[in-house]
Amino acid sequence: MSPTTLVATDLTTFSEPALVRGRAHAKATGGALVVCHVIADVMRHHPLFASRDANDTVIVGDLTKKAADLVAEQVGRVLQLSVDDYKIVVETGRAEDEIVRISEEERAAMVVIGARPREGSERVLGHVAERVVRYAHTSVLIARAHASTGKILVATDFTDGSTAALKLGSELVTNLAVDGTLLHAVQLPSESSALAAVSSALGSPWMAPSQTAIESLETLGRSTLEGLAKQYGFTHVAQVEGAPAEVIVAHAEALNAEMILMGSRGRTGLARLVLGSTAEKVVRTSTMSVLVARDRDA
Repeated sequence: MSPTTLVATDLTTFSEPALVRGRAHAKATGGALVVCHVIADVMRHHPLFASRDANDTVIVGDLTKKAADLVAEQVGRVLQLSVDDYKIVVETGRAEDEIVRISEEERAAMVVIGARPREGSERVLGHVAERVVRYAHTSVLIARAHASTGKILVATDFTDGSTAALKLGSELVTNLAVDGTLLHAVQLPSESSALAAVSSALGSPWMAPSQTAIESLETLGRSTLEGLAKQYGFTHVAQVEGAPAEVIVAHAEALNAEMILMGSRGRTGLARLVLGSTAEKVVRTSTMSVLVARDRDA
């Protein structure tokens, strides 16, 4: 069975890049395209509407049909597709919860969602796209409007979590002839690092690594990077020192890449509630599309 691509739309212009990239991905993989929209369930969550009656059910049904019509209008205008070319799913509830649930129901290999500007409480809590990245069990593409440059940046930290991004990047390089750069960000320990704090707590003085040790680490990293580039077919490699999220975004901008690909360590349980992972920082600060790749079989 060909993989399904799920595009989530909020019916605004911010969703249009997601529709375009989602359609392109579905076409490239030969899979089905599903477009979903989630209606905020105000009546269920508002304390003044603790229960529903028959009239509420009718209202929800009317809203669902209206939303489906609006989805069809947007897809037809942006992609010039008829309703026979894809599937529309409209649900009511909390956006990120329903998007993740629908992706599981449709067995989607990729979720594509647009990025809205962060406003109000979202500056602290994160917007819907970030929460979908956090909770989804499949790859998520945060789509932003960006000129097509034919360049992508794939970030690796040499862990198993990077493998899915390497595989997807390799497919793009091979099948679509994009120009791929493989990047490794090196963050050396410093006096302010967690390692230094642990050393201090144990009563051991913090000692910075020697220049010889740093050079050996950089040589090993470069060798590993070149080996991965050869294995997965990337033309260019780069190893840059600095905070990973900052390095990834800055290097992508310098390359004028149209998309960043990176893996996720697949946090589970309470760890999913903690903001601040490299992937989430890149999603927040990047001006181009970001694909957070996960291996469903992992």
